[in-house]
Amino acid sequence: MLTTVASCGGSGAAKKAEAFSAAILEPSSLMPANYSEIYGAQVVSALFTPLVTFDIKTNQTELKVAESIESADNKVWKVKLKPGWKFHNGEAVTSRSFVDAWNFAVNKKSAQLNAYVFGEIKGYPDVVSGAQQTMSGLRVVDDQNFEITLVRPWSQFKQLLGYPAFSPLPSVAYQDPKGFEQKPIGNGPFAIEGIWQHDQQITLRRYDPYPDAKAKAKEVQFKIYQSFDTAYNDLLAGNLDVLPAVPTARITEAKSQLGDRFQESPSGRMEYLGFPLDSDKFKSAGVRRAISMAIDRAAITKAIFQGTRTPATGYVPPVVPGAPKDACGATCVHDASAAKAAFDEAGGIPGNTFTIGYNSDAPENKEWVEAAAGQISKDLGVNVQTKAYPKLAVLLGDLGSGKVDSAFRTAWTFYFPSPENYLKPLFTQNAGENFSGYKNDKFEALLRDGAAAPSPESANATYAEAEQVLLHDMPYVPLWYQGVMVGHSKRVSDVSVDSFRRLRVESVVAN
Repeated sequence: MLTTVASCGGSGAAKKAEAFSAAILEPSSLMPANYSEIYGAQVVSALFTPLVTFDIKTNQTELKVAESIESADNKVWKVKLKPGWKFHNGEAVTSRSFVDAWNFAVNKKSAQLNAYVFGEIKGYPDVVSGAQQTMSGLRVVDDQNFEITLVRPWSQFKQLLGYPAFSPLPSVAYQDPKGFEQKPIGNGPFAIEGIWQHDQQITLRRYDPYPDAKAKAKEVQFKIYQSFDTAYNDLLAGNLDVLPAVPTARITEAKSQLGDRFQESPSGRMEYLGFPLDSDKFKSAGVRRAISMAIDRAAITKAIFQGTRTPATGYVPPVVPGAPKDACGATCVHDASAAKAAFDEAGGIPGNTFTIGYNSDAPENKEWVEAAAGQISKDLGVNVQTKAYPKLAVLLGDLGSGKVDSAFRTAWTFYFPSPENYLKPLFTQNAGENFSGYKNDKFEALLRDGAAAPSPESANATYAEAEQVLLHDMPYVPLWYQGVMVGHSKRVSDVSVDSFRRLRVESVVAN
């Protein structure tokens, strides 16, 4: 028996003319600076438009609300807004709409999860600590112009402004933030209809005064599921129009059942095998590189992921402008003999055994972790066990508190399309995602040089050099880049998902 959202109180498929439905899981938040996963990002991106966005094919940065963003030194950035932008309640989008929203995001009392992405703006520590109410690096010049001063030059900052956390907020948002979150008022191509119906649906209506390219459909109904396996059944039954992430276990049947209504595209998400570097078992970079060569990425991506993953050839996926080609070389290619020789030369692992931890709430993790453990055991002659954590949050909590002494599975999706966003957040000292405890002064100096480069393009050679340092040390083994598998009904066309794995709802045509 098929279970649909309609059975738990929502409506069925979107049957209105020029309306369609799309599947999501329950978002963590609809505040731009407070969501923590792809589903919140999906809805926020439909409701809000930031200063810049990214071309869906090239990931090059495009101005949106901003008419210009310029800096002579990459430290003081001058923003000029386009005229005519308004929130869905008619309030004009001004410089204050951005500056106040960013100060709100960082304010300790606001408790917004994404506050840290503003960390390079001057005065951030004073506001996040509660000592001040506003960041000293933000200055409103007039309604259409404002300045941002960073603590240091940063060539990638303009790209960061495309992260949804940098969206503007109307003045009404601060009167009752919790109430606002249930019915956000944005400046995006769609406005919310009614309120967020938790665990059921979120309905958006096209905002016709939108000054940029208008959405093609008049309405999108985000149907909230407990699992995408159920959503896939609804797609087949005609109760859903777009499933932006077909479950891996359904890929084979989806290709035959949906035909040309099944689409694949690359994304900016990738997975790793990480090591706690203060453990005696993983202190040797030679051992870590040997483990990398012992993993048959091609076999796992084909047999377990049904070709929905691409074996990694470095730390920066090909969808990122400036990503080096085949940066990892032979170290990321399965070679049992070379792996064993490197392992023995490095002195092996104390006790000749280790464990790989993973979160079991993603169903495919158990299968690939056990497959990789088997390959490593066979090729290196070492006993590799696996340990399941019940939820990702539990594993991340233990990683963050330094409780994990085993190898571990982890993953990353970029905030903005730059090589730097795959290097700095995961591998610089004290970075929030640096679960291995990696530290290399040369690596960090190269990242600083890249940040100080005159442009994003001129920084890429420096980031490529930093990546080579990282690949030699290999605190994380790069495993594979994740693709996006989309299925849709016959009622809709022009369905596309970007590298952030977000459905471009404004492009969907509904009949």
